[in-house]
Amino acid sequence: MKGRGIHPFMLLSCSLAVVQHAYKEKTMNIFIYSRKSKWTGRGDSVENQVQMCRDYIERNIPGADKAEICVFEDEGYSGKNTKRPEFQNMMQKIRKGNCSYLVCYKLDRMGRNIIDIASMVEELNNLKVSFISIKENFDTSTPLGKTMLYIAGIFAQMEREQIAERVRDNMMMLARSGRWLGGNTPLGFVSEKEERVMIDDKVKSSFRLAENNQEMPVVHFIFQEFLEKQSLAKVVEYFLKNDIKTKRGKEYTTTTVRDILMNPVYCTADQAAYDYFENLGCQMCFSRNEADGIHGLIAFARTSSVVYSNKNNPPEEWIIALGKHRGQIAGEDFIRVQKLIESNSSKAESYHKVRNEVALLSGILYCKCGHAMRPKYYNVKQVTKEGERKFSYICPYKDKTHGEKCDVVNVPGNDLDQIVCKELFRYAQPDSQVGQMLQQLKNAIGNDKTEVVDGQELIRRAVHEKEKSIENLIATVAQPGRSPEFIAHIDDEIAKLSRECMELQKKLGSYEKEKDSSDNQIDQVDLLVSELKSFKKMFQKLSVPQKREYLRLLIDKVIWDGENAHIFICGSHSAG
Repeated sequence: MKGRGIHPFMLLSCSLAVVQHAYKEKTMNIFIYSRKSKWTGRGDSVENQVQMCRDYIERNIPGADKAEICVFEDEGYSGKNTKRPEFQNMMQKIRKGNCSYLVCYKLDRMGRNIIDIASMVEELNNLKVSFISIKENFDTSTPLGKTMLYIAGIFAQMEREQIAERVRDNMMMLARSGRWLGGNTPLGFVSEKEERVMIDDKVKSSFRLAENNQEMPVVHFIFQEFLEKQSLAKVVEYFLKNDIKTKRGKEYTTTTVRDILMNPVYCTADQAAYDYFENLGCQMCFSRNEADGIHGLIAFARTSSVVYSNKNNPPEEWIIALGKHRGQIAGEDFIRVQKLIESNSSKAESYHKVRNEVALLSGILYCKCGHAMRPKYYNVKQVTKEGERKFSYICPYKDKTHGEKCDVVNVPGNDLDQIVCKELFRYAQPDSQVGQMLQQLKNAIGNDKTEVVDGQELIRRAVHEKEKSIENLIATVAQPGRSPEFIAHIDDEIAKLSRECMELQKKLGSYEKEKDSSDNQIDQVDLLVSELKSFKKMFQKLSVPQKREYLRLLIDKVIWDGENAHIFICGSHSAG
């Protein structure tokens, strides 16, 4: 058995409880990190950031004249997450014990996500690395510096959320124009330059979707075939048999067909379609009277970009706009398709839960060609020594193409199930590496509570100070002889302080949620530790469907290459 992955708790505990490195009486290493989302030529360029850090180091860090300074620069990368090449390179070197100080020009250069900042600070503290932000004058070697850094990170995240809100408002405005804003052009359409528009005193091109006469018949065939056969698999089977490929030269899959059928871009903007999307809770950028039954729809924000892949947003976050292209599928037909897809999904889940009482790896076992393998049962009289019915896992793609597209050999299902479970039992020992790391994780979560309490106290003090300032300002206004201009200015200051108090009160509420979340996480770890002790004994008593559900919590997927099975534990990135 090959390709044991890494459990997510391993990854998390490793990041929270890194082994401390002994201090070496050798050359002191100081790291400088700089970042800028895009080059602007203004004073906060990465070069200027580095120079200001060098000046600070020379003036304030003892022994800096003999230190080795290493610079890491990420030009053109956002601070929304830590997926930046030089940042990752720097953290790898820090984890090897090669750094005494990490210096940056400003806190938001490290990132704008409070979770990323908090994790980084905790890891640096465990590694005995002092973190200095020269603009805010933070030094995490002191308790106050560490707490203040955490608070500043909250406001950095708040700024990022405000930016996201402004971006969404801009998207709403652009959506109302019906323009095509770019991205992968849907099957059956091309992006066509329409006109030149003035934006911020600059002339820019505007685009719209135009019909592609060669591709659009395929779209109509997909909708007609699905409405007739009511099966994604039947549509895919037709394409495979006739060697019809996607516009990018790949073979059609059920996912590809489903994505086409669910894309509102093909739906005609008639009143039935308007009512359907409005009832879903979507944000409509046009009125019901504008649903003319001629133009098509454009949907924005159906997916959100996350760290590793796109994630589907709920319909409440979709923005549905009236496009400039012609609709292809009547609203009633489009709605029928959506209901059929939803119904088929429910039936599929029910089928797997009720009918398959033998194969443990159904739903997580994949062929090397990328298709999910399914069980094929032998005669009911053919059973194993344990009395289980014999079966094999086969690749349906191999069957549908009669071995022309995939030739992987079938795998004995009973044997593969047994071997995979045996591998997992090794992880379930309480004294295993997993058990030890779960305990480290629990300790790390508990240690985070002190920071939360300190942060709460600082915010309470800030609220108290602002409330006192408001009282003083009110008293000033009440004094006679004040001019209207002066009073208006004081009113603005009072309103500003009131808004700031409200924001800080929200942060206090967030801290309470974090504390509750921390307690809940510790309870979950305790539960996992206790379950480890009886995992093997308990697992044997479960029914096959129950075992399968349990395996899906631990295993992301298993890939069969014809000779070996590669197990991908949830949270792992690769397998041998």
